Amino acid sequence: MIVALVAGLSLVLVAGAIAVVVAVGGSTDAGGEPPYDVTFPGTAAPSTAGTRPSRAASPEVAEVGQAVTVQGLHPGVRVAATLTRVVDDATPANPFLKPRDGSRYVAVELTLENVGQEVYSDSPMFGSTLIDSEGRQYQATFGEVKEGVSFGGAVTVSKGDSRKGVIVFEVPASAAPAKFQFGTILGERKAEWALR
Repeated sequence: MIVALVAGLSLVLVAGAIAVVVAVGGSTDAGGEPPYDVTFPGTAAPSTAGTRPSRAASPEVAEVGQAVTVQGLHPGVRVAATLTRVVDDATPANPFLKPRDGSRYVAVELTLENVGQEVYSDSPMFGSTLIDSEGRQYQATFGEVKEGVSFGGAVTVSKGDSRKGVIVFEVPASAAPAKFQFGTILGERKAEWALR
């Protein structure tokens, strides 16, 4: 009886894993690539109607202050992310959550505007990466800084609304931040900004 129960549970788990892979791995269009746009402050976003970048195409590298639109897993989920500022050697807000000795905090401030047709609900810190001048990459940390309010665990943004917050990274004292990447957790592409 126990063997049959374990075998049945194993079959259910395998079927569930296959369903997740199929659901997450599904593409949003025939090319499999969600669109991205680089827009400059004060200008309209370029039209992407009927066009999709090829799989080999790489996103443009934006500058601080530029908005980049990324798409989520579903075609109706689109968010315009603007990197508004970078605070190198940010001040810890919590005396119990400080960088380790020999490290410092770098805070990246983003404004996220929902420009899609569906509610944007995601965790910005888990879709973010900081890259230094040596090509090493760092994932976000739960640290908080005095220079801005963290997005926290997740954000939910209705169509036409926006949120502003910081994402904090712990990097070695000698690291020189060079690039920041952001995307939705299940999106296939990430936007990229040059920091120096």
